[in-house]
Amino acid sequence: MFDKPSYLIQFGYNGQTIVDRALTNDHMDGVILSPTDYPMGKNKTLAQKVNNQGKTVLFDPQYYIPRTERDAAQSYPYFESKGGNEFETVVVQREGQREELCREILSVQDKMGVDAYISPARHVDALVDRKINEWKDLTESFIEIAREDGQDIPIFAALPVEGDVISHPDERNEFLDYVTSIDPDGFYVSVQYEMGQRYPLTGAQDVHAYVDLMKSLKMNQFEVIAGHSHQIAHLLFAAGVDAFASGHYKNTKAFDVGRWEPDDEGFGRTVIYYYSDEILNDIRVEQGLQNLDASGFDISRLRTKSPYDGDLFAATTPESSEWKLSEESWDHYISACFQISRKYRNKDLQERIDFAKNHLEQAANLHEDMLNYVNEDELDSVDADVFDQWPSVLESIEADLENPLKRKMLEMG
Repeated sequence: MFDKPSYLIQFGYNGQTIVDRALTNDHMDGVILSPTDYPMGKNKTLAQKVNNQGKTVLFDPQYYIPRTERDAAQSYPYFESKGGNEFETVVVQREGQREELCREILSVQDKMGVDAYISPARHVDALVDRKINEWKDLTESFIEIAREDGQDIPIFAALPVEGDVISHPDERNEFLDYVTSIDPDGFYVSVQYEMGQRYPLTGAQDVHAYVDLMKSLKMNQFEVIAGHSHQIAHLLFAAGVDAFASGHYKNTKAFDVGRWEPDDEGFGRTVIYYYSDEILNDIRVEQGLQNLDASGFDISRLRTKSPYDGDLFAATTPESSEWKLSEESWDHYISACFQISRKYRNKDLQERIDFAKNHLEQAANLHEDMLNYVNEDELDSVDADVFDQWPSVLESIEADLENPLKRKMLEMG
């Protein structure tokens, strides 16, 4: 389905506006719609608009959070009858009810005009038989029904999993044995991590585990979409992943039910961030960019140019710009994600690895130079662990390419 590295907007907060602007400025390859953010009628209208421009439309049923009571979700037949307060585990445990659920979800996706199906899935938060079997039964039921009654389009198995489940090699291999025993065309993977480490993903073991999971799925000849992801796409494309989806750091919370809870930040002043792919991190406009600019650092070195950041890098200083977080910074991030996907097109695997290694090295050097102008506290939004932990992942991918069989499997994937 994806013949080149691609970027899909992960639907979430303010998603419809973000998609409209991305269509206007042509910096998206498609969208993954969400039932919990917009009612069915609005999503159908948006899906048609995306389809009309030749972009990809996917729909994530989000049945890994079946108890959500978001108003939008109740406009979808399967959530109205089998979600929220109506959810009972027998829906996924009993074959008849499970198949009825799958048919309702298939019908919704057909009405959205999707280019591929995404299966409903149970959240795998522990490597135990009950969790795995519930995931497998629901996924297999949907695949069977989609192939019998649906359109002749690819089917992606949703794989919402806790990071702890895949963190150790033995457990990860066991998990992979389970999930690759079914036969979808690909996997749509969302891995849940603790809030403090998920954007960007850090923790050497978790970074290695996440990329290794995706790489292993590719070696098993599946197409792979990294859902609820971010700039770690630099590593994922080096590992052969086909597409990544992101809507902004708030949307990397994936299937965390807590994402629907209000923030505890009160009504304080909004903190404005600018995403710089040059350092693979967000940087505060106030305290970060402003202080760097005042200290004599050329902040244009941090610029990831987009249609939305002109005010910030014009002749005026950052503090006098009219840049708004709730509008332009999210659009800017979407544009930056799209640019990441383009950097890995028309490259073989070794060229992708080399590009990612060079990009990480340049980012680390730039960050080091920034610290010659301001102290580390003024760059507290920049997670320097990326520069220490991510390069070793690329080394492990490169080591796999030295094995002729593994290289062939990755290139075929």
